[in-house]
Amino acid sequence: MSKEKAAMSRHAADRGRRSDRGERGQVLIIFVIALFAIIGMVGLVLDGGSAYAQRRDEQNVADIAAVAGATAYLNTTGNSTVKGVAANAAAQLLATTNGYTNGVDNAAVTVTVANTFLAATVQVDITRAHRNNFAAIMGMPTWNVSVTATALSSENPNAANDVMPLLFNQEAFPGAICDEDIGGCVPEVYQLPGTGNQDVPQDATQFNWTIFCTANGNPCNANSDGVRELIDGGGESTTVSIGDGIAPLNAGAHTTLFYALESYTGGTFPVPIVDDAGAMVGFAYFRLLSVEGASEKVIRGYFVSPINGEDLVVNPNAGGATLDTGVYKITLTN
Repeated sequence: MSKEKAAMSRHAADRGRRSDRGERGQVLIIFVIALFAIIGMVGLVLDGGSAYAQRRDEQNVADIAAVAGATAYLNTTGNSTVKGVAANAAAQLLATTNGYTNGVDNAAVTVTVANTFLAATVQVDITRAHRNNFAAIMGMPTWNVSVTATALSSENPNAANDVMPLLFNQEAFPGAICDEDIGGCVPEVYQLPGTGNQDVPQDATQFNWTIFCTANGNPCNANSDGVRELIDGGGESTTVSIGDGIAPLNAGAHTTLFYALESYTGGTFPVPIVDDAGAMVGFAYFRLLSVEGASEKVIRGYFVSPINGEDLVVNPNAGGATLDTGVYKITLTN
């Protein structure tokens, strides 16, 4: 082999070795980048799961702290300022007992107490930094994890949900109440008021159809179509409060309303209770057992709660309308 050919052969071999080293270097760089990305993704998953667990723990603490604050508000004697201080202290203490003290270990616990004419709300906000492990490689050493919880408290609930458009007179109580846990319930028979101008139930055996001032259409002028709409919808879609107006139907057969009500036979629902003048005095839960609209025009059933029992709700926007029920309500609203 000539010297020129030997030199060319060595040059080609050297070039091949450099090319192999270059390719190996490129593969190593790609591998390092891929490994970094994989570690980052795994880190995000692991740290994300840990942050979710921390959030769940924070939420549990915020929930019970808000309820503790609302309970303290109800149980404290004094004006709203004194009651608010007690609620704040109770909520903070509950949070501290469960590992979240304001200003300690990167935790922030804020309690906000607000009161209206009828109720008070206690809101607890908790934030704590989550210390990341793998995600720190991606430049995220911590994540803030925040939660909120609000509890509503009231001494006298004043409203009901899904109220059916049936009026009953307060004279039906307490005789019509039946404890279904004990059994032996005997249904009462309820009929419409007599003919004439009287459309408000006047005794323990009467009922009438009605609409509420929150109903669709002409809100204070009852008609069969408006009542039928409420029945078909399973009751009033908005919360009915003690201060809302009612409009009983005028005397008449209203056969279609009996037919509509038949589909709720066996059901239990809240209904408004009125005095002889037609003023709403509260709500009670009624069990409907049968409907007769063809000839007798009566319904049969019994009440499973007293007037203004524990199943009522609080409507803070009901103005000055209150009920002296002696019932205490504490509700976790979010």
